[in-house]
Amino acid sequence: MNDKEAIDMMQRCAHELRSLRAQRDALAPMAEAYEVIRDIVRMASPRSGGAMSIDLIWTLEKRIQELQPKPAATEETFDES
Repeated sequence: MNDKEAIDMMQRCAHELRSLRAQRDALAPMAEAYEVIRDIVRMASPRSGGAMSIDLIWTLEKRIQELQPKPAATEETFDES
């Protein structure tokens, strides 16, 4: 890569970084407002007694295990020599 290509690439990178910083700065107040509204809604909404929902993965794995065919019991003979 020659110097001109390096300079062009670095200028594009600097421009992109400035653009991303401007977007971040523009979006920051909206993100803060969202967090405030979220907190207000959480405080205003009734909460359940902390009941937990059923763990779907646990239920599925339990049913899979129940439905798996059971291995046939094999009788082992021991040679008592």
